[in-house]
Amino acid sequence: MSDESMSNPWAEIVGPCYTVGRAAHVLGWTEEEVVRAGDELRLLTVRTSDDALLVPLFQFKNGAVVAGLPDVLGILATGTAGRWTWAQWLNGRLPSAVTPRNIELLYDGRLDEAVRAAEHDAWAWRS
Repeated sequence: MSDESMSNPWAEIVGPCYTVGRAAHVLGWTEEEVVRAGDELRLLTVRTSDDALLVPLFQFKNGAVVAGLPDVLGILATGTAGRWTWAQWLNGRLPSAVTPRNIELLYDGRLDEAVRAAEHDAWAWRS
């Protein structure tokens, strides 16, 4: 089998990611601040099967963490601890929605809509 046929589907869903070091550089933070922001749900970090900590690029706009992301992450955390699930929820394509991806609600400053959608899905995950 080729590497292409064994590719990880999460890579397509989540898209490109920064290393902690690169995210720190982009944000003007230290690596410790990036890790802490991930721990405190101010930034989405995901851990790979080989224990690498990655920072998905979709959560950045104009070199900063998109406004409202911590609010949404806090809500998603009430439904599941799965950070890859949060990444999918934020960046996965929505088949029949006006907004193709939930992260775009935050890009557009539509925090209330993003919060409502996150609350709905977090509740469903708990059920």
